[in-house]
Amino acid sequence: MPPHPPKKRPPLTHFLCLPLTGPKAVPQWQASLRKFEDDVTGMSESAIAQDTSAAGPASAPTSTSTSTSTPSTTTPNKENGKGKAKGSGIPVKAIRPLGTLHLTIGVMSLEEEGKLERAVELLKGLDLGALLRDAEKREGVDTTLTSTTLPISPIPPSQPNQNASSLPLTLSFTGLHSMHSPKSTSFLYTPPTDSTGRLFPFCQSLRDRFATEGFMVDEERALKLHATVLNTIYADKVSPSKKLVQGADGRFGVVKTDVGAVEERLEEEYQEHDQEAGEEAREEELESRSSKPRGKGRSKGKKKIVKFDARGLMERYREFEWVRDVRIEKVAVCEMGAKKVIDGKGVVVGEEYTEVASVSMP
Repeated sequence: MPPHPPKKRPPLTHFLCLPLTGPKAVPQWQASLRKFEDDVTGMSESAIAQDTSAAGPASAPTSTSTSTSTPSTTTPNKENGKGKAKGSGIPVKAIRPLGTLHLTIGVMSLEEEGKLERAVELLKGLDLGALLRDAEKREGVDTTLTSTTLPISPIPPSQPNQNASSLPLTLSFTGLHSMHSPKSTSFLYTPPTDSTGRLFPFCQSLRDRFATEGFMVDEERALKLHATVLNTIYADKVSPSKKLVQGADGRFGVVKTDVGAVEERLEEEYQEHDQEAGEEAREEELESRSSKPRGKGRSKGKKKIVKFDARGLMERYREFEWVRDVRIEKVAVCEMGAKKVIDGKGVVVGEEYTEVASVSMP
């Protein structure tokens, strides 16, 4: 008998999150992302993969989180008009725009009439202060959420701050991790650090509330808190009839391959991506799949997600501090799919998710 088709996922329309773009956070993120973009898109693929730890501290990027200068807001040069810097193995478009940074708590399907309004009502009726106080009491909660590299959410301190309940929730972000095997990945993130140990239980409580009321799509996996800084699913992909091959100079070139063999592997990669890549990638994945009928030839003509060896890059940014002690300002329900931000002259200056509703944090 033919295998049963996989259970169809409901269309994802919204997500619950903690936006990371508060007043104090924006200048720090701007400076860090600019440094990262200038650094990464100027490196060859071989340099990205190379372990530079032997070169000593001087080879690591300097943290920008404590900089008091105003970061430049000009758009870096994207050579050849293709969004990929010369000599780089990573497309510029893979680096996530400042306005999209957030911690996803869970994804929702709110197409049913009135469901969005009920979800917003639930959000606005929550006592976030009480949830934070409860999070402080939940000692012993295991927040070691392992990925293929390092924990995504840090372990809370053994002796939490006794006055934590009266403090705002502030986070720092240090290091660079991979959602997949670092040797072949498309998704890099930086994990949050919370000195009070309240972040994970607080977010888990929010997720549980929305799940209990039937708003949250069943993820069948643990909550993973992370700020995505690079995801090649948003960048130009490689045709399934071609593949990236590294030359002697360290740069990658495109050559033709056997289409049939690539299609088979491509389907495996899409399934793998669904399972591992996280909320942002699945959103784009589902949109892509919904535009074509299912079946044997579905992946024909689709383009392969760019993957690269990030081990050296992760080592370089192992102690890089993206932002320090930034306050979480609110909990929000946002629409899936980041929208382009256009200035008065019609120029695209960024991207951000449409916020449907939010509640300020205490």
